[in-house]
Amino acid sequence: MQTVNFFAFIMVRKFALKFLIFTFFLSQSCSLEQIFDKSGSDKNFLLFEFKTSQNAALAQDIRCEIKGDTIYALTFSGTNLSSLKPTFLTEGGIVSVAGQTQINEQTVQNFNLPVTYSIKAKDGSIKQFVVKFSDTNIPALYITTNSNIAIQSKTTYVGGYLKIKDKITGDSLYGGVIEIRGRGNSTWNLPKKPYKIKLSKKASLLGMNESKQWVLLANYADKSLLRNKVGFELSRRIGLTYTPASKFVDVILNGKYNGNYELTEQIDVDKKKVNIAEQSTASTILPDISGGYLVEIDGFANTEAVFFNTPRRMAVSVHYPESDEINQEQRNYIAAYLRNFEDRLFSNEFDNPIIGYKQYFDVDSYINYYLVNEIMGNPDLFWSTYMYKNRNNDLIYTGPVWDFDIAANNDTRIGDSVNKLMLDAAHQPKQWINRLMLDRVFRNKVRKRWNEIYNDKLNTIIPFIDILSAQMTASQQKNFIKWPILNEKVYLNLQISGSYIGEVNYLKSYLTSRISWLNTQFNGSRFD
Repeated sequence: MQTVNFFAFIMVRKFALKFLIFTFFLSQSCSLEQIFDKSGSDKNFLLFEFKTSQNAALAQDIRCEIKGDTIYALTFSGTNLSSLKPTFLTEGGIVSVAGQTQINEQTVQNFNLPVTYSIKAKDGSIKQFVVKFSDTNIPALYITTNSNIAIQSKTTYVGGYLKIKDKITGDSLYGGVIEIRGRGNSTWNLPKKPYKIKLSKKASLLGMNESKQWVLLANYADKSLLRNKVGFELSRRIGLTYTPASKFVDVILNGKYNGNYELTEQIDVDKKKVNIAEQSTASTILPDISGGYLVEIDGFANTEAVFFNTPRRMAVSVHYPESDEINQEQRNYIAAYLRNFEDRLFSNEFDNPIIGYKQYFDVDSYINYYLVNEIMGNPDLFWSTYMYKNRNNDLIYTGPVWDFDIAANNDTRIGDSVNKLMLDAAHQPKQWINRLMLDRVFRNKVRKRWNEIYNDKLNTIIPFIDILSAQMTASQQKNFIKWPILNEKVYLNLQISGSYIGEVNYLKSYLTSRISWLNTQFNGSRFD
């Protein structure tokens, strides 16, 4: 028995030694043919990649795609390709570039132009491969915080620097000092964080309106990455006065890739945004105190610096004048204004065009806002609604639109909403809309506006999504390598498609079916 055990011990030791030798040669990118000295081996790369552990200039590992004699490498706009060390594994032979032997993870090359690699087999034959880099087809934001400090707060800014690069050539589109902090409510608690950026001075980023304030929407809960963009597009088509512009970007934060983001204009008071009069902190009497104001019916109002509740428990946060500038008289004015509107809305003669709610409320802007959100099936339609009032104008207007990441069948709390009106299915508060729906004139105006936009504005929204998804082809691949969630339920996802194209098709199918169904509803008895 002891002899057998000793024999087994010797065999295990021999096997272990062979395995260690085998593993060592693999780590040096030798092939099986090289290890066992076989002849007639093929001349192919089994693997070609660039690791961040070997290349400080890279924000994410690059696993190349080998097709025939071409090796394709996908990276971000502005990546420094001048000095990279590839990791490769071959089926045999000597690897060289321009006659110089290449050593795995040691030899540096400049990949700003295509590089030709040769593999020479033992029989002397040579096969060549061309390594070509391309970018994701969208700009990249390079954000570096001072001393690489982590962004951990929604209230405390961190200083830093922002560079925006375009194309593989790294064309510089912007460079400047910034402050950055977290933002969002529920989205701040997700792994991929949204951010707010404050520039040192106003600038037009990627052709959008000049501003100091910018938002990076993470779109983590929306695996199509497109819902906010589609909601904004519907807003423009249907005719809201101002819709935030946005651009897709790749974000590299302190040298590491953080994902695909949507760089978006922050909702602000400005001549090219919410165009209302700016108030002085000294404004305390009419007419100056009558405007402007930017407010939000806001389910999270109690987390804001300036907020109040109407008598019917509608929570309102005040965004302009800003919390450090608004005085008590201005707070009192806008609170009293909305209270008067609400009193008229719930009065016995609320639908009277002279003494009812319409003397305070612009119905047309509200209907446009409502239709955008109803088409998108936005469960937060009434939970978060922006409104604004200008000086010397008795009406309050509705808009801009915002926040569609859990719209379009992406909220388990309301289930499949293709055939549900948000009038019924969306989250509270609904005190105002329920009252408005008792006004026949209001209902008829909703129907009329729907029929005006149905064929003219909505018939090309699916091709618009196709254009967006094509633009995102490369960037979404990078995003879901960083965040491998396509096969997971994230936040309030109603369904899991398992692929990016599946998520896009799900969104298109939803909107196609929903728009058709809504046409029957708005022309049905409920809106008589």
